Amino acid sequence: MDRRDFFKLIFVALILPKLGNSKEVKRTKLSYTVKLPFEEGIRLWVPVPENTEYQRLLSVEVRTTASYYDIKRDRVYGAPILYAEFKEGGGIKELEVIFDVEYQSRSTNFSQLPKSNHTLPEEVILFLKPTEHVPTDGIVKEYADRITSGKKDDLEKVKAIYDWVVENTFRDPKILGCGTGDVKSMLETGYFGGKCTDINSLFVALCRASGIPAREVFGIRVAPSSLSKGISSVSRDATKAQHCRAEFYLGRWIPVDPADVRKLILEENLSLSDPKVKKVRGFLFGNWDAHWIAFNSARDFSLEPPLANGEKVNEFMYPLAEVDGKLIDKYKLTFELSKYTIID
Repeated sequence: MDRRDFFKLIFVALILPKLGNSKEVKRTKLSYTVKLPFEEGIRLWVPVPENTEYQRLLSVEVRTTASYYDIKRDRVYGAPILYAEFKEGGGIKELEVIFDVEYQSRSTNFSQLPKSNHTLPEEVILFLKPTEHVPTDGIVKEYADRITSGKKDDLEKVKAIYDWVVENTFRDPKILGCGTGDVKSMLETGYFGGKCTDINSLFVALCRASGIPAREVFGIRVAPSSLSKGISSVSRDATKAQHCRAEFYLGRWIPVDPADVRKLILEENLSLSDPKVKKVRGFLFGNWDAHWIAFNSARDFSLEPPLANGEKVNEFMYPLAEVDGKLIDKYKLTFELSKYTIID
């Protein structure tokens, strides 16, 4: 490579307070590298860890042969995006970016929260709206009404939805990647098998159809899970470690992960009644252990800058690339042409 640039996001330290005193506060450097053996012009979009109450992006280091790159945000969700352009010709196109991220576990004391949402911040209302893959009417609304029938407040409704998703879905290891999260198709076909995006999108859609804001959170596992090696046992190569979690809003954003309950059941060959499953199931309603870094909650949205054909993307958990104006298979890019590496 003939260029090397280094810059730190100094504003992060100035704006965001330090993370809490959780014993699970961790710090990881996550490297993404890509080599694109194409002579045509290339545009590349890489998801960037976002800043949240439980995570801080401390710095970004970029080394690349790109003719242009910058960090941008989409116009609806504000998802951070590393965007790069490579000119036609010039041999293999290369990019390496290192994200230095501090993150921690999350826990919820439900006794300190309201039982229902009475007013919602403007930015939260966005996560009541339907999207192409996460509709809230028709069959989704029918299921949501049945599941929450007789429940008197939002907390009871969302707990009923969580329990229903855990008890009625299953992890299907044959599904490519993390799944598509096509909720309407799941309910219409009655096939509730899938990966994390499928299962957690079902939870999100049912919550929204019940009037409770919810969202997927797309990211990547960077460490072993304290709950189970079957959930996460990531090595230095995190190329296949993408994972979708979920949150619902009850005065603040509350973490959940029904998909990882189903992953535990599959990977350790356990039943719903097993004591370990019961413990993890209870924990993952309101808590996350610290083994994962969040990218964004963007769904069915336009990248920034947009794709050449103007189409929206389903989710942004995997890097995306256009070669001569045509989007290449994200799984080919992720698993064959590039790699995520845990540095420390």
